Amino acid sequence: MAVIAESERLAIRDWAEADAEAALEIFGSADVARWLAPELGRVPNKTTMRLLLRAWIAAAENLVPPAGRWAIVSKTDGRVIGGLRLGLLPPFEEDFEIGWQLAPAFWGQGFATEASHALMRWAFATGTIDELYAVARPQNVRACATARRLGMEWVGETDKYYGLAMQVYRIRAAELDGAEQAHRKGA
Repeated sequence: MAVIAESERLAIRDWAEADAEAALEIFGSADVARWLAPELGRVPNKTTMRLLLRAWIAAAENLVPPAGRWAIVSKTDGRVIGGLRLGLLPPFEEDFEIGWQLAPAFWGQGFATEASHALMRWAFATGTIDELYAVARPQNVRACATARRLGMEWVGETDKYYGLAMQVYRIRAAELDGAEQAHRKGA
């Protein structure tokens, strides 16, 4: 499994079918699934999670970087604690989105911000994109707060992406270093 990015506490790597149990703690959680884009509801069981992972792994072969889905792994114990996604927002023409999901047991520890910063650095280093977006339902205060901690600027609300009112945040490649420094200083 290829590690594409690392941070102090985390590694970002390809998903494996063997991750099904840990992935189910993320995507099988009603607290996580309620905020996911309509394309993915709550995963009901380990068998379904394994099939979904298999589909993500197969699809990865046809994606052009930086698009993809990855597992967030704790360097301390090798446990999968979350997932990350990079891909085009609907209508799938130009706006590139970053998305993060963590198992609820790992919320509030800075992992989403740390992993997302690592993935953003990797994505911008590919030279294929120069900005990333994050979208969240207005009621998803945790996701909106994470976007702000990532140094993303709120650019408005729209329903153009998923047919839902979504808060839209954006960061440009040139802004990432400053955003990471500000986050480390606690700004």
